[in-house]
Amino acid sequence: MHCNNQIRTICRVVHENRAPEISTVNLTVDIQQRRIIFMKTIKYLTVFCMMICMIMQLNINVSANENNICYVAHRGYTKYAPENSIPAFEAAGKEGFQAVECDIHETAKNKKGKRRFVIMHDQTLNRMCGLSGKNIYQKKLTYQKIRSKYHIKTGNNIESYTKKQLRIPSLEEYLSICKRYHMKPVIEIKQKMKKDTIKRLYQSLKKAKMQNQAVVTCKYKQQLTYMRKYARKMPLEYVRHDFTQNDLSWMKKYHINVSINKNILSDDMIQLFERNNIKINIWTINNKDQLYNFTNKGIKIVTSDDTLWKE
Repeated sequence: MHCNNQIRTICRVVHENRAPEISTVNLTVDIQQRRIIFMKTIKYLTVFCMMICMIMQLNINVSANENNICYVAHRGYTKYAPENSIPAFEAAGKEGFQAVECDIHETAKNKKGKRRFVIMHDQTLNRMCGLSGKNIYQKKLTYQKIRSKYHIKTGNNIESYTKKQLRIPSLEEYLSICKRYHMKPVIEIKQKMKKDTIKRLYQSLKKAKMQNQAVVTCKYKQQLTYMRKYARKMPLEYVRHDFTQNDLSWMKKYHINVSINKNILSDDMIQLFERNNIKINIWTINNKDQLYNFTNKGIKIVTSDDTLWKE
């Protein structure tokens, strides 16, 4: 009997001494479970926020696509940033443009004999880079010199951007922005480029995996003819301030669409293009009266400096 009491006492002591350890273990497990639940919650909230952002971007693009109109940002969204600049291209994406237009020139060869494409409307850097005196042609400068020495100094909200943001964009930077915002690249060739240069342009688009999304425009027939040999299915546009019957024959032969000044586009021309299955990109439309006038006549591609689909 005395032995049994001793055993009970020992068991009670052991139990009392172990209880804190068991409680500590239980508390540790509870903390670990709470931590796992917390991490899962954070993960789900992150995914949820990403989905909300994607839906918001989709809604912007849908609103820009009312009546199946494709709105092209003329040299980027220049209302808030200098033309043909990285901020202007990014602003176009944020505002919901479905396409963004740029102008390209080829640089001079570097020591390794390599040329690059840069974004600039004019043949010279003078206007956009605030240069006076002698004309500075990008075709006479290497890519490295253009990027290191010159920056955009003219345009809307110029003071809001850093020197890095205002560097003269490369074709690759422009295409990267188009990808990020799901915009169609509309690339206007500004020079009379040789056949091998057009081939390099096509290869640059192919390397960026944008050859099936891009539109190439030019006012020179030969350059578009070269591009058609490499890009069988790419939409090409003939930039026009005027138009003749000879133009129509050539466009039909090479399956070329038209990018045309609003001031010369008549009702008869619209009907002529429609009969020949030629798509019309009209520029530059900056007020809603003009927009409704042309879209009511069937125009589906509108190049603009503003977000005309918004109220």
